[in-house]
Amino acid sequence: MIIHQALIMAAGYATRMRPLTDTLPKPLLKVGGKPLLTHIIDHLVKAGVTTIVINGYHAIAALKDYMTEIRKEHPDLTLYLSQEESLLDTGGGAVKAMEYLDRDVPFYMINGDAFWVDATDRTTLQTLAESHYANGGDLTLLLQSIHSMSLTGAVGDYDIDLDTSLASRSLDKTGEYMFTGIRVCHPQIMSPYSETCFSFLEIMDALDKKDALYGCPHRGDWYHISTPEDLDDVNKSLFGITA
Repeated sequence: MIIHQALIMAAGYATRMRPLTDTLPKPLLKVGGKPLLTHIIDHLVKAGVTTIVINGYHAIAALKDYMTEIRKEHPDLTLYLSQEESLLDTGGGAVKAMEYLDRDVPFYMINGDAFWVDATDRTTLQTLAESHYANGGDLTLLLQSIHSMSLTGAVGDYDIDLDTSLASRSLDKTGEYMFTGIRVCHPQIMSPYSETCFSFLEIMDALDKKDALYGCPHRGDWYHISTPEDLDDVNKSLFGITA
């Protein structure tokens, strides 16, 4: 099954990345010479996505300029900016962005700082989509084994029951997996929520309590780029680029 639409979250201040994010949204920071957003869009286009919504608030002018260039590079891609007048966090931002998406079919929802490398045999997003449809749920998280993470820090915030694919949040951070910020959602999970400032984690936790939250283990690599040091480490180790 191919998922044709996606939402990329790019509105936050990314305070842990300062001063790099004083005048730029974090998703425009470069890894391997390209903005994080470009890596994400390349993955999405390769997976068959034709409509992408990017939400924005902080340093919105830089994001608009970037989107103008992306439209030139991908003229067949439908690209929307969901501009927030006040910061809505990931939950409220997702609710607002629904005006640009087809509410009857699933979409990829990806944090704008997500950086990953596919496994060699198939793309990460294809695997995630197949897992989502196989589980028959409304929300499937891509989860990285903490034991595969050596370059950037790992936090064991989730576990997966590999027999049922059900995911559960580890409140004491002793889980075997870390959430990558990459997921497949059905728009209907947003129906009970309004366009106010709240974290998408609230939606994830609500589904978790109902045993309706699913996880897909990532067989490629994913990097938790949280600080300028993480960014330097990934650029140096993967691309030989030094700050």
